[in-house]
Amino acid sequence: MFRLVLAAIILALFPPGTIVGQTAKELRGIVVDSISGEPLSNASLRIEGTSFAAVTDDRGMFILRREGRPGESIHVRHIGYASRDVALSRSASKLRIELVPEAVELGDVVVRPKRNSYSRRNNPAVDLIRKVIEHKDDSRIEASDRYKMEVYDRLTLAFAKTDSSIEQDILVRKLPFIRNYLDTSALTGMPVLTLSIREQISDYYYRRSPRSAKTIIRANRHEGLDRTLDDSGVLAGNLDEILRSVSIFDNDINILLNRFVSPLSSVLAVTYYKYFILDTLNVGADSCVMLGFAPFNSESYAFTGYLYVLLDGTYAVRKAQLNVPHHINLNWVRRLRIDVEYGRTEVDGLWAPRQEDLFADFMAMPGATDLYAHRLRRYDPLDPALPEADSVFALPGSVHIEAGSGRRDDQFWDDVRPVPLRGNERAIGNLQARLDSVTFYRLMIKTLGMLIADYVPSRARKDNSRIDFGPISSLYSSNYVEGARFRIGGMTTANLSPRMFASGYAAYGLTDRKLKYLGTLTYSFRPRAYHPKESPADNLSILYGFDVSTPGQQFLSGNDNLILSQSVGQRITHMQYIRKAEIRYEKEWPNHLMLSLWGRHENNRAAGDLKYIDAVGDRPVSDFSTTELGLQLRYAPGERPYNGRDGRDAILNLAKDAPVFRLSHRIGLRLLGGDYAYRHTELGVEKRIWLSSFGHIDAIARGGHIWNRLPFPLLIIPNTNQSAVIQPETFMMMRAMEFVSDSYVSVFLTYYMKGWLFNRIPLLKRLQLREVLSVAGTYGHLSDKNDPSVNPRNLFLFPEGTSAFRSEPYIEVSAGIENILNVIRIDYYRRLTYLDRSNISLGGIRVGFRFSF
Repeated sequence: MFRLVLAAIILALFPPGTIVGQTAKELRGIVVDSISGEPLSNASLRIEGTSFAAVTDDRGMFILRREGRPGESIHVRHIGYASRDVALSRSASKLRIELVPEAVELGDVVVRPKRNSYSRRNNPAVDLIRKVIEHKDDSRIEASDRYKMEVYDRLTLAFAKTDSSIEQDILVRKLPFIRNYLDTSALTGMPVLTLSIREQISDYYYRRSPRSAKTIIRANRHEGLDRTLDDSGVLAGNLDEILRSVSIFDNDINILLNRFVSPLSSVLAVTYYKYFILDTLNVGADSCVMLGFAPFNSESYAFTGYLYVLLDGTYAVRKAQLNVPHHINLNWVRRLRIDVEYGRTEVDGLWAPRQEDLFADFMAMPGATDLYAHRLRRYDPLDPALPEADSVFALPGSVHIEAGSGRRDDQFWDDVRPVPLRGNERAIGNLQARLDSVTFYRLMIKTLGMLIADYVPSRARKDNSRIDFGPISSLYSSNYVEGARFRIGGMTTANLSPRMFASGYAAYGLTDRKLKYLGTLTYSFRPRAYHPKESPADNLSILYGFDVSTPGQQFLSGNDNLILSQSVGQRITHMQYIRKAEIRYEKEWPNHLMLSLWGRHENNRAAGDLKYIDAVGDRPVSDFSTTELGLQLRYAPGERPYNGRDGRDAILNLAKDAPVFRLSHRIGLRLLGGDYAYRHTELGVEKRIWLSSFGHIDAIARGGHIWNRLPFPLLIIPNTNQSAVIQPETFMMMRAMEFVSDSYVSVFLTYYMKGWLFNRIPLLKRLQLREVLSVAGTYGHLSDKNDPSVNPRNLFLFPEGTSAFRSEPYIEVSAGIENILNVIRIDYYRRLTYLDRSNISLGGIRVGFRFSF
């Protein structure tokens, strides 16, 4: 979805035909270091046999005239690098030229940075990096007992590869005012059009023992074209997760939703990287060794770049530059560069980060305009005495936002902003106003907003919408009981009331001709910016509804989605009509603990081929009712805030690293028409386990027990998936309602290998395909008290094909290929146990959609 939305934005504003080309006799490009990717200034270039020559600027960029005749070549030279001749095709207009460093002499040792001559033995560069790693924690500011920093964070997003010099360009002719808003990319030197700026000022507190870190956000600001697309801060939250601050001193560097091996990894650095001593130079007033590094395998999740190591015997890092290798199996990223500079603190002389610049150039699709991102972080270490620190460390949670932080005026930002905005960055508000006057732009933004949010605002601008209609994905679906199902729904927003919210839907099936509906009224004890599920939750809700459902078919993304309703397995014919009334309270604390309390009354009536048959008299039972009180505790330490309409478990939430623990207990009462008294306890945990650059395992474990005597619709039925789309926490090859139990344990493991094997196979490496393996298993037990064949009193007969587990668990495995067209995953699933059952599928293919870099 992210790829499609990004491509749609780019194509709508900058179609492939609008991207700039050069004249036939003009050649542009960039000259870079082959190890680090750093642009090289003052490199000389000459077209052989002609007088056409040029010198690169401080960004490594050049413009060179040429004749365009056959056989032309360009000669490139730079001090300290091997000269290079590059053959030119007649149509070439843009070049990226990489120069290889020549041998650099240091003392009596000569190190040549060439793969065929590299050795770890007797290599002064390897000896030096081992010393740096050994002492990497000695002089860092984290060695302080406590400290405080002021952090300025600015993220700029822009469309790249836009050129205003072509007067006949279709985009310029249609929107000529765009030429007035162009800037220059610090990464490529190409023109860019700024579309969004996000700024934040915060205070960061750190305490070593007991270890604690707190962030107090004092001010934040967002201005730009994507503001109306950022549904309740979902885009902002995901951008924070994708473009995280880095620490080169960690073993793994978390960036782009991946783990890259750090060049200072205490575990893998020397085996993963080759190192070269390139020069001695001064960084400011500090004398440093310039240490180049590159991975042995250019397709691995690692960096190229430079470390500038102090020559004072402390082996501290003064400066670092990290670049993503060009051949890495990384989606959509043309270039990524991270520059980090460190400075001494005035009080204790330890080294702290001073500025971090992250430059990224993202490609949505070939031939389209790129998305350029620059994240600047400026750090200002403050008084380590921290007189107010004790009260700050006593606060629950890791992040706190001051009241009014989003309402700072322009004068405030001009006073506190340590790095001024450039001229056209200041004019982004004017650009927004100009584009809002363009009809096709307004239509495009509204369409993209619908795709991202799955809702349609009732007003042209989301800021004024009081009612949103949706979800769009559920307008049509189908199932056995209803046939074709049509649904319309909506929700009120904070523009109508910041505390009181209403939502609901109405649905109608053409086969059963019954109206289904759900109405919810929510009161938020905290005023909301747009919708009630914004974090932290503090809501009281009441709801009433009537709808159809399938036991063991509860999907994370909803059952009435058009795609998920298309079955490829055994047709689901056992369904239920459920009428329910519920009152629910949800409360979330800053320490990531969440409490849910509910009271619910339900009436269940069999539908389709499902029958409730009394096990004693073999007579049909029309329906039954339950009255239930429930409690759930959810704890996710370290989880990032997420404000999507579907809550933290939404598929669009990309921050999945925090462990999540859930404990729930439900009590059934013989009150208000309830037919059964029962207790039902469940415990679950899920965690993403990173294996450094070798990918990650998504692990989920669940277990539960029912303490009382109940008919099968109220027992535990494993969640199965009969659709063609991969769904988390479901069994793909298990029949719907195949098993029933009153105690169970389930485990789901999915290993995303990130191309660890395929990168070593030439064709698959070229296609950038990646491997994915999974195993899922469950085992349950049915006690005699709930087995109608043993003790039939007050129980229902099991439907045909439904039974208890035997002594063995149910297990299925899969092997698949992901990253097809960057977003598609295809798996083959195989059932390993209970193969003697009738009407089962031993294997099958399922398709999934997954966003990853």
